[in-house]
Amino acid sequence: MKVKKGNKKYYEILKNMSGEKRMKIGFEMYDFALKIVESSIRNQEPGISENELKQKIKERLPK
Repeated sequence: MKVKKGNKKYYEILKNMSGEKRMKIGFEMYDFALKIVESSIRNQEPGISENELKQKIKERLPK
């Protein structure tokens, strides 16, 4: 896989981090994406129940 110039620096930074730090960043990114998806669904369907919300989130996020 060919790495683009902008990504090269990003990968260098990641390589220099500990595995623990990379995992923490990954979890933070997932949580942020989850909040965006949840907010989007709530805006589209203001009266949605918690169970329906969970189902819609499952449908949108990759497995």
